[in-house]
Amino acid sequence: MKYKNLQIISPIVISFFLLAAPAFAAAPDGVGPWADKVISTHQGHMKNGLSVPAIRSNPLSTLGVAENDTVDGHFYSLGFGGTITLGFKNGIKNGVLVVEATIEPGYPNETAKVEVSPDRKHWFVAGNVVQDGQIGLPHRAGCIHYVRITDTSNPAIMPDPIADGYDVDGVKGKGEKCSIKHHDDDKKDHKYGIGKYEDNYWGPYSFQQENQIDSGE
Repeated sequence: MKYKNLQIISPIVISFFLLAAPAFAAAPDGVGPWADKVISTHQGHMKNGLSVPAIRSNPLSTLGVAENDTVDGHFYSLGFGGTITLGFKNGIKNGVLVVEATIEPGYPNETAKVEVSPDRKHWFVAGNVVQDGQIGLPHRAGCIHYVRITDTSNPAIMPDPIADGYDVDGVKGKGEKCSIKHHDDDKKDHKYGIGKYEDNYWGPYSFQQENQIDSGE
């Protein structure tokens, strides 16, 4: 079995996109439900093995409200097998909506796996999406601040050599937001944290962990 090498995009490159190409980057929505920060990316390649064009390779295009169109520069192409991790200042409690940019009738489905985390250390598989998709969250995952999307599209069924996998336009937390530091579970108000797992919920955050989430890291 042969795997494609992944192209790692460092924080320096992400910063370059922010400074050099603001016209193509969506704006974080602050207190809104859309993704606020790019944590990391590992971009795959096109079906022909070449790199994805630069105009489709700006991860900042995934932030803020989705344009919900197919205009180059309004989305980030994962490349086959590629992945992106996004951060949310507002905690997610009920579900995640992923907006995908491919809406061409008759084109093969592009798919992705969605994982969620309260802390970037403990990850839970939330489900899979086909094109646009909304999924619920595992209850035991707690109050979610990070979403990781990994392309699972099959390049063999794509009709053109420049196919580049799942295209992320935007990611939105669904339902009532949960508190960064607290979560109500069975009417018990306790800190939802990442220390250790006890009775199906997370133990207290440390002071350092609270600051990490508050700062959007």
